[in-house]
Formats: sequence, structure tokens, C-alpha cells
Amino acid sequence: MTGLKIIPLFFLLMVLTYMGIQFVEANRDDVVVTVGNWQSSPTSLGFVVITSCFCGMVFSAAISLAELLRLYVQNHRLKRKIKSLQSSQSPESSIPTDIVPPKTSGRFT
Repeated sequence: MTGLKIIPLFFLLMVLTYMGIQFVEANRDDVVVTVGNWQSSPTSLGFVVITSCFCGMVFSAAISLAELLRLYVQNHRLKRKIKSLQSSQSPESSIPTDIVPPKTSGRFT
């Protein structure tokens, strides 16, 4: 049954692709993109808009992955610190070791 979960995603991607193609077809005006001294050849406006949206998504994903990696490393360090504190703790200590930290929302600092 797990393979069937991808079918709605596949149909959503098909619909979004169709909408993208329709957008490019509706915006056929030629534009020239200039960045500094570089100029592109005349390209359709729809293609430029969709390409810039895609580049923005890739850039956002890269930033998000960097943040996730930082949080993963921080989480790993904290788990090692907890293990070392638990192993150095004496068995007759009154400090409980099975306390679950509260869930927090927002950005960790």
C-alpha cells in the first residue's frame, strides 16, 4: 500500500506542469535579461519567470538544508552530552534521567 501514496503527488505534479506550460505559452513576449555586462538572447517572458521561480526554490532549499544540518549536529552533540552525564551519574542519585524536554516551537538558537 505504500506505493499508492505517490499517485496523488504524481497527479499534482502533472497538473502543475500543465499549468506551467500554459503560463509559458500565454507569455510569449520576448525579453532580454541583462545582468552586469552579460545579456541573454531574446527569451520568452514566461520561461524567464518560471526559471527564476525555480532558482528561488533551489536557493531556499539550500538554505533550509544548511539550517537542518546545523540543527542535526547540535542535536547529536546534545545527545552525546546527555549520555556522558547519565553514565557519570551514580545509581543512587535522586535526579531522574527519563525526563523528556518540552517541545518548543520556533527557531533554536
